[in-house]
Amino acid sequence: MIPGILKIKVNMDYIEMMGRKVPYIARILDTLSGKLGSLYSYDVMIRHEDPEAFKSAEAMAALDQLCDEAGKLKLTKISGTKPRVTSACAMMKEINRMFNEDDINYYKIPDDDGLAAQVLVFYSNNFRDWFDIEGDDFGTTRVHVELSGYDANLIVGDINAAKEAARRLFPGAKISIVGEVVEYAEMNKKLVTAELKSFSLSFVIIAILLFLAFSSVKTGLIGMVPNLAPVVVVGGVMGYANFSLDMITMTIMPMILGIAVDDTIHFINHIKYQLEVTGDYKKAIVVSFREIGKTMGMTTFILCAMFFMYTFSPMGCLFRIGMLAMIGLASALVADYTLTPALIYITKPFGEKK
Repeated sequence: MIPGILKIKVNMDYIEMMGRKVPYIARILDTLSGKLGSLYSYDVMIRHEDPEAFKSAEAMAALDQLCDEAGKLKLTKISGTKPRVTSACAMMKEINRMFNEDDINYYKIPDDDGLAAQVLVFYSNNFRDWFDIEGDDFGTTRVHVELSGYDANLIVGDINAAKEAARRLFPGAKISIVGEVVEYAEMNKKLVTAELKSFSLSFVIIAILLFLAFSSVKTGLIGMVPNLAPVVVVGGVMGYANFSLDMITMTIMPMILGIAVDDTIHFINHIKYQLEVTGDYKKAIVVSFREIGKTMGMTTFILCAMFFMYTFSPMGCLFRIGMLAMIGLASALVADYTLTPALIYITKPFGEKK
């Protein structure tokens, strides 16, 4: 299962999280299947100190080049053969073509600085979406990039590539990337960190409580081994089943660790008690199996039955919680039935038989 854990991907894709069976998601996917539909996008913001920076033909040409480079990125949506990248350049080209008797050869950025400035000033209302017209600020603009989908690994590369291209084309400007996908990309990093912190903290707290409960570090460590087994199994299943780590599935591993430790404490305590009665490790383990083995199985079955109801949900995240919780609880029971008595019998944490 350890190689499977290494296959886990962090992805905050809303559609994958909810699943295609949800009617709302199905309508979104139907919209996205068309040429005009898009769910994710980001803006490349270019800010100059000079409020007249983009009145220059050179600056507009650089902006047009940035649009071309953004259109070649992996996740940029393509409608037919045209990338879904928009900026003030399209309107500038249309007006330049209009000035030249609608000749298609003039559908380009004007070469003359005066003409470019004239277009921006006299047709400023047409550029209201791209510049601060009321503030007469033509030093800040943006390039809007629509995405074909969301992939946590690819989107970071696309954002970094777009930012580097903007910095290269506008060396004196302040470049920033804004939009929903930027927040998602940042959440992906925080999600991994939060998952590791959550699991590590719960592991340390449970270990300390086991040390205190059994008044023995050795016995506490023995109790932690079977509780790590279901976490490894759940992680492996997630990796092999291609279940992404998101804000919902990240709760599974700490939750399983917390639930599984209950049976472990109960079983170890009973073995310790029977050892005091029988004076023999083998007898204590066999008697404990007879007395509480069935009870442990029944409580696990009841918990699994509760989580089994989640598997009927049309929401993908709830289905995954139900299935992974059942796998984790079942593997925790198997670990308690096998690893716990084996470790106690081999290590004899309560001393030699009496």
